[in-house]
Amino acid sequence: MDIENIISIFSRLSGIDEESSVTLRFICENTQSYILSHIKPHIDICGCSGKLEFAAAALAYYRYILWSDTENGENITVGDISVKSSAERLEKAYKIYQQAVEDISDIFDNGCFVFEGV
Repeated sequence: MDIENIISIFSRLSGIDEESSVTLRFICENTQSYILSHIKPHIDICGCSGKLEFAAAALAYYRYILWSDTENGENITVGDISVKSSAERLEKAYKIYQQAVEDISDIFDNGCFVFEGV
C-alpha cells in the first residue's frame, strides 16, 4: 500500500486539495496501519493494494468527518450557498467506508464472530 495513493484518494473523497491534505497525512498513515493490521494471514497485499488503499482512504475520510464535526450539525443557508449538516456528511462517509470494507471482506478480518451450525 502506497501512502501517497491513500492521500490522493482521501483528497478526492474529502474535496480537500492534495497540498492541504498532506497536512492530514497522519490520519491516512493511521488508517493504513489499521487496515494492514486486519489483513488475513497469507494474503498478497501487493495484489490487492488498490482495494486496500481505497479502504484506508475511506476510513481516513470517515475519521476526518468525525474529527472536524461542526458545532451543532445543523444546515446553514446564506443566500444561494448551503452547507449540509455534519450528520449527513458523516452518514455519507460511513456508507463509503462500509462499501470499501465490503469490497475487501474476503481479505479483511474485522474481528467479528461468525456462529455456524454443526
